[in-house]
Amino acid sequence: MSEPSHTPNSPLQRQITQMALDLAVKLEETAGQAPVGGVLAACEALLFDQGRQMLRDSLAATLQHHAKNAEKKGALPAPARADMPAVTRGPAHASS
Repeated sequence: MSEPSHTPNSPLQRQITQMALDLAVKLEETAGQAPVGGVLAACEALLFDQGRQMLRDSLAATLQHHAKNAEKKGALPAPARADMPAVTRGPAHASS
């Protein structure tokens, strides 16, 4: 297998990369400890559980990163909505 062509450049990329590396280490350990003929089942069981958890954690980290960046930028400018004209008008003056 070749060396990766990308290096993590942001905290989010480093966090997700570290999660993937941790999972790869567990996968190698699981494959090495599995009984003969049971490597596939053992690795699948690990990935169904911890692989899904890694995906959930990656998604959560991405959403948190996005929310932090949005807070730094502030709210997007938007036009202010006014109430209906009848509601914003003052009381009608009585006429005789």
